[in-house]
Amino acid sequence: MTIHIPVDEKWLSAAGVSPSEAENEFRVILATRLFETGRLTLSQSAEMAGMDLWRFADHLRSQGISITNLSEDELLDDLRTA
Repeated sequence: MTIHIPVDEKWLSAAGVSPSEAENEFRVILATRLFETGRLTLSQSAEMAGMDLWRFADHLRSQGISITNLSEDELLDDLRTA
């Protein structure tokens, strides 16, 4: 399935982005958000973004997004019971 999002080229031009760059960037942004909200797994999001798992994980870290999706309390609890 392909979704088309109409964007006036003047906005892409103002941002210094070509249509193909915008398509890739939008896909990464959407994959990131769907992972962040727990709607896709890490591997599903990486595939959607067109990246291998490790590159996508690095991208998430660069955005300040944890790849574990655990709260601090959940992580501490996991460490205590490990």
